[in-house]
Amino acid sequence: MEHMGADVWIVLQWWAVLFLVGAVSFPLTKRLFAPGLPSEASGVGWWDGGYFFAKAVGMAVVTYFVYLVGSLHILPFTIPTIVISLSTVFAVGFFLHSSHKTDRSNKTNMMLIAGEELFFFAALLFWAWVKGHEPSIRALEKFMDFGFTKSVLNSLYFPAPDMWYAGGTINYYYFGHVVLAVLTKLSGIDLAYTFNLMLVTIFALTLTMSFSIGVQLGVIGGIWGRRGKIMVGVLTAFLVTLAGNLQTIYAFTRGYTGDPPASGPPPFWQLGWSLAGLERYWYANATRFIPYTIHEFPSYSFVVSDVHGHVLSLPFVFLGIALLILMFGQSVHGEKFQISNFKFQILFYGFLVGILLMTNALDGPIYLGLFVILYYILRATIHRGVEKSRAIVLDFARTIGMVVLTAGLTSLPFLAHFKSFVSGIGVNCPSASAGSPIGPFLFEGVEKCQHSPLWMLLLLWGFFLYCGGWFIFHIKMSKTVSNIEKLLLIFFIFSIGLIIFPEFFYFKDIYPAHFRSNTMFKLGYQAFILFSIVSGYTIMTVKKRAFFLFLLPLLFLVSIYPIFSVRSYFNSLKNYEGLHGLTWFAREYSDDYAAIIWLGTQPLGTLVEADGDSYTDYARFSAFTGLPTIIGWPVHEWLWRGSYDVVSPRREEVHTIYESPDFGQTQALLKKYHVTYIVIGTLERSKYPKLVEEKFRLFAQEAFRSGQTVIYQVQ
Repeated sequence: MEHMGADVWIVLQWWAVLFLVGAVSFPLTKRLFAPGLPSEASGVGWWDGGYFFAKAVGMAVVTYFVYLVGSLHILPFTIPTIVISLSTVFAVGFFLHSSHKTDRSNKTNMMLIAGEELFFFAALLFWAWVKGHEPSIRALEKFMDFGFTKSVLNSLYFPAPDMWYAGGTINYYYFGHVVLAVLTKLSGIDLAYTFNLMLVTIFALTLTMSFSIGVQLGVIGGIWGRRGKIMVGVLTAFLVTLAGNLQTIYAFTRGYTGDPPASGPPPFWQLGWSLAGLERYWYANATRFIPYTIHEFPSYSFVVSDVHGHVLSLPFVFLGIALLILMFGQSVHGEKFQISNFKFQILFYGFLVGILLMTNALDGPIYLGLFVILYYILRATIHRGVEKSRAIVLDFARTIGMVVLTAGLTSLPFLAHFKSFVSGIGVNCPSASAGSPIGPFLFEGVEKCQHSPLWMLLLLWGFFLYCGGWFIFHIKMSKTVSNIEKLLLIFFIFSIGLIIFPEFFYFKDIYPAHFRSNTMFKLGYQAFILFSIVSGYTIMTVKKRAFFLFLLPLLFLVSIYPIFSVRSYFNSLKNYEGLHGLTWFAREYSDDYAAIIWLGTQPLGTLVEADGDSYTDYARFSAFTGLPTIIGWPVHEWLWRGSYDVVSPRREEVHTIYESPDFGQTQALLKKYHVTYIVIGTLERSKYPKLVEEKFRLFAQEAFRSGQTVIYQVQ
């Protein structure tokens, strides 16, 4: 209870910062979500002026201003720069909103806004309470994500240094980590808290933004009554934020223990039914079901709590989806739609594609591709007649060019320092053995051949395919098909394309057996979101008994997922530990923790520590201080740098620094990497049993000691 009381005040302080970012961005958001001129469209703008999206707009625009001026070395990454950014965003938004000629009777409903803010705060407080039952910044990608953010916080300009590759800059899509750093610096709260609070924030944003999308679909789709529109919002929010997939059916079988064979787990119908499986069911299996792949979804992400690129991009993904619904989901009157707000929305969408590219790289091309398809089907072809075919082509090229150019210019400061670690598009199961590439396509041979068993795909995606199939039947039975139904149909078909793509192609990275894992992960994640939006609308519009006959058991299976995941990861919510994410570290490595606190009070510099395998406790000093080390998690750097050849020598050099008795050789290596701090802690003593500590006293002074942990500062 002591932790909980203190944490409430921290959550309130954090919420105040989020409210500020949303408030200064609301004028810009209102302009973005406003309807065009009354003569342009028979539809309306967003049902509430887009308030639920204001925080995401602010996170994107305010952070981008800070990132841009920092990348150009115009202004440093400081509080005054953030204040200038906030002021600029408010001023520009106020000017754009006040100058837009729209229906002035559409005034902001302050009571509605207050209610929405309370809804967001309730979601924030709820998941903060859940997260407080297991706040540890440990395992999976948490060291990496914390280290990136800490490195950004240590930087005055961009790109930020790579804390696991001394002398290099971060070669990863890390704009989302800059967002976290901006909010952390503005709040004045320690990153050990805000790291967890960012995860909590994205949960609250996902819940509220998907709710807003669902309500808007109800408004445009003409769903009867206020309750009906709210129910679409509730269903959409639940499916997007908390639902799982049909793999939970294994909870009602005897289950399987240990690692499944290479062919995957046995079919559920072969295991026999048993309620004992309710206690044995392992929630992570729903995301690692098809062998050698990852098929994660938001509910799992919010539980395992990695503040990783695919999670950090969620607010921008929902902002993009909302803009697509606004731009393409309503009936329009011909070419007049091209003027006024539509052009502004197109430009902002291009900006958003650039933001997505810098936050979670594949999201940029995914939502650019979705825009292209929607524009061609629902907008470019409004020109009728053969004589206007040229107008169709010109209009299409001009609009797509505008989006691509805006996205390119937005991401240029990032791309100037980023080298992609995707080396081409591999062909899954090529018909011949390895051969020469054809353009971007790689033919790596028969060892790169994996296909998903159909029954496994149906188990993962069956609920959504069932809803989508009925949605198509509903459209076929309708006398007229509205634009919003056409848009949702495209969402559904596009999502099917995303889950089929890895069956034929993959984006090549360094992983051998898991060569299509990241491809399926990133594409399937977005498919899950789009599928959920279509399903929420379908459940509220299809009024057939046959539909509900099978829907209810399927809905039950996807709905029970968070019961298993929360119970397992958060220890059944029995013990509230607080939101400070390094409590575990202070408890298990008390001397190392004291050293990290001390380093936080010292001038910035490079350190040397033991490197170790990914997802272990190695490279903890660099991760928790943001100070660069010679080499951190080697496989991660291998991925980011594209070759192990640049990683292997550094590992040998670190080994030499700790164990070589050669004073001159050690000093030369320290000088090569401009090392300031030499760390000798628990893991260093364990990994380097032949440690020669005496030599460090010849050219460095003992600057810190706590128990067996020592830090030498090089003179």
